[in-house]
Amino acid sequence: MTAISDNSKQSIQALYTDFLKAKGLKPRLGQKQMIAEVARILTRIGDTESAPIGFIEAGTGTGKTLAYLVGALPYAMAREMPLVISTATVSLQTQLIEKDIPDLIEATDLMLTVALAKGRRRYLCPIRLEAALETLTEGQAIYPDELTLVLDSDDREVVSDLAKAWAQGQWAGDMDQIPQVISESVKTAITTDHRRCQGRSCRHFHVCPYFNERESWLDADLLVINHDLLMSDLKLGGGVILPPLERMILIIDEAHQLARVASDQFTAHCRIAQSLGAIKTIDRVINTLKGLLPTEHRLSNDLERLNQPLEGFGHLLANWGKASLERLKAYPDTAYVFQNGGSRYRLTLAECFSVETDGFEPMTTTLGRIQKVRDWLKSLVSQGDQELMPETDAELLSEQISMALGRLESIPELVVAFSNDAMDSGDARWLRIGQDVRYATPDDPTDLEFWVSPMEPAGALSDALWGRIGACILTSATLAHHGEFVIPAGTLGLPVNSGLVVAGAFHYQSQGRLVISRFAGDPRDDRAHAQRIADYLATRIDQNIGMLVLFTSWRLCFQVEELLDAAVREVTLVQGQKPMAALLNDHELRRKQGQIS
Repeated sequence: MTAISDNSKQSIQALYTDFLKAKGLKPRLGQKQMIAEVARILTRIGDTESAPIGFIEAGTGTGKTLAYLVGALPYAMAREMPLVISTATVSLQTQLIEKDIPDLIEATDLMLTVALAKGRRRYLCPIRLEAALETLTEGQAIYPDELTLVLDSDDREVVSDLAKAWAQGQWAGDMDQIPQVISESVKTAITTDHRRCQGRSCRHFHVCPYFNERESWLDADLLVINHDLLMSDLKLGGGVILPPLERMILIIDEAHQLARVASDQFTAHCRIAQSLGAIKTIDRVINTLKGLLPTEHRLSNDLERLNQPLEGFGHLLANWGKASLERLKAYPDTAYVFQNGGSRYRLTLAECFSVETDGFEPMTTTLGRIQKVRDWLKSLVSQGDQELMPETDAELLSEQISMALGRLESIPELVVAFSNDAMDSGDARWLRIGQDVRYATPDDPTDLEFWVSPMEPAGALSDALWGRIGACILTSATLAHHGEFVIPAGTLGLPVNSGLVVAGAFHYQSQGRLVISRFAGDPRDDRAHAQRIADYLATRIDQNIGMLVLFTSWRLCFQVEELLDAAVREVTLVQGQKPMAALLNDHELRRKQGQIS
C-alpha cells in the first residue's frame, strides 16, 4: 500500500482543522476515517498502470461531503487535475453548490473556481423561446414534426413573463432558478435537447445560457455534475461535454444509483408510430429542399437518392411491426404484463423477433445520407448564407431533420438486438403495445414499441469509464452488501471490489421512531391517500414543531397541498414555491423564532 506523503498529510490536516475551528465543530471519527481512505486511494495516482478506484460506504451522519472534499482537494490542486463530483439528485447538487462547498471555501480561504454542470433541459433555449412567443401570437404548433403543443392561458402567461425577465436581464436562463413551479408544457416549449440543439451553428449561440455556462466547466477546479450528464458524456466518447477523463479525479456520490442511471442511458427503443412520423418529416424536409435548391447544387444528387430508401425504411418498419404484432396475438394472456392500458411482453434470452431486410437499402446507409443533409443545413445556418433560403427557414429545417433523425438512429441497433438471441449480450428485450394486445389489430402496429437495455451496465462502463478515468471514488450511505463490495463492483464492471465501510453517526434505535399509521388505507386510491396525509398534518399543527414531509411524486405533493386546511397551508413551505435554498432558509428562520414550519 502506497503511504501518504507528509506534505499531503499536512495539507489535509490543515484544511480539516481550519474548517472545524471556523465552524466551532469537533472532529468525527467516521469522517476522519473516510478522509484518510480518500487520501490513500488518491496517493496511488500515477503509481500503477490502472487508475486508483475505491469504494467507501459511509453511514448517515458521517459527513461524507466534507470528508471527500478535504481528502481529495489537496491532491487535485497539487496535480492540477479537476475534481469532479457526480450526484444522482438535484437536491444534493444544490446542497454542494449552495452550502457545503461555499462553507469550506469561506472557512479555509481556499482559492479555487467552482462550477455546476447541467444538461440542456435545465437551461432556456433562446431559439425555442423565440418560437414559443411566435406560437402565442400565431396560434400554431411550434414544430410541425412534433405533436401539437398546446399552451393554456396560464402557460402562455408564464412564457411571456419568462421572456420579459430574460430580455431585461432579470433571469439568466437557468430553469432551476425559476421561482415558481412551471408545467411540463412550458418546459418542453422553451428548452431543447442534444438532438435539436444547433450548437455553434445557432444564431443565438453567443447568448445561449447552456453554452455560456459550459465555457466555465472545462476551466473549473471543482465541477459538480449529475450521473445523467456523466453518462451522456460517455456516450459521446468522453471528454466532450466534461473535462478529459484521463485528467479527472471523479467522486461518485450516491453511487448506489449509478447502475440504474447507466442502464437507462444505454437503453434504446423505438415506437413504430414515432418512427414513421420521423420518416415523413425527413421526406417533407427533403422535398422542401428540392424545391429550393438548383438542380446543379452539390446536394441535389443526395436528395434525389433519398426518397426511395426513405420509403423502403418505412415499409421495413411497418412490416416488422405487423409481423411482430401478429405473432404476439397468438401468445396466451399469461405471457403479458397488463399495465396502464397497455401490454408488455418480455423476450427470453433465446427468443428473436427478426425483420426481413432483403430488398431494402441498409438502414445505416440511409441514415448516413440523412446525416449528410442535416450537416449541410447546420453549416448553412452557421455561415449565415441567406442566398439559398432565409436563415430562419434553414434553422427550422435543420431542427426538424435533427429531431427526426434522433428518433431513427437507434433502430439499426434494435433490429440487430431483436434478430439475434441475447445469450451472449445478456440484454433485456421487450415489446410494449399501447393498448390491450387482445384487441390490437395486426394491420395497425403503430403503437408497438421495441426496447433493449443492458441488464447490468458493466460492459458499457468497463471500457468507457474505468479504463480511462484518472482516479475515482464511489461513495454512498448504502453501497456494500454484508460489508463487501463484490456485488456493486460486478454490476458496474469495476476491476476492484475492495473498500471501506464507515459506521454512521446516528443510533436509530434510540434516536428515532418508526410509526405505522392505522389509517394508511389503500395508496392506489390517490385522492383518499392524499386526504389522509392532509388530515394527519392537521393534527400536528398545535404542537409547535418542525416537520419534513417527503413525497414519491409531484402529483401526490400537489394533491395534499390542495387539501390542506387554511391554517396548515399558511405554515407550510412547498418545493417549487421558491428555490430550494430559499425554502430551507425560511424553514430554519421560522424554527429559530419558535414558529411551526
